[in-house]
Amino acid sequence: MAKVKGMTSIEIAVIMAIVLVIAVAVGWYLYTTFTASTQAQAMLSITSATFYTTMTPNLRVVVINPGPNDVVVQAVQIHGTTPITCSPSGFTLPYRIPVGRTVTLNMTCSGVTAVPGTMIQGQLVTTAGTAFPFTAAVR
Repeated sequence: MAKVKGMTSIEIAVIMAIVLVIAVAVGWYLYTTFTASTQAQAMLSITSATFYTTMTPNLRVVVINPGPNDVVVQAVQIHGTTPITCSPSGFTLPYRIPVGRTVTLNMTCSGVTAVPGTMIQGQLVTTAGTAFPFTAAVR
């Protein structure tokens, strides 16, 4: 008849360590999921964008911030063969757009060649790293 032997203390310690690692992983997942769901994402609505070939400043972007937070614009770029960062005209970057405000951003984009009647792609980049794409009509 075989003698039944119980678990040794090292086996118990290994099982407890595995259970502890799983509990910490599940707890961290639940914590990060909860905090991500309670933080509001910034939203912007770009209502119009126009690129002028004969005017300076040559890019006009109309932006509405519906909330829930203020949004800080870090850069505005036009995409040609390579992205070109535009310079602000009449304001400085970074530029804060309060909740509920509609603002017109006048920019000067040097080195962009575009044909009137076409469209050109661009994006507005916030300090949070969010990019809001837009299509500007070339006039």
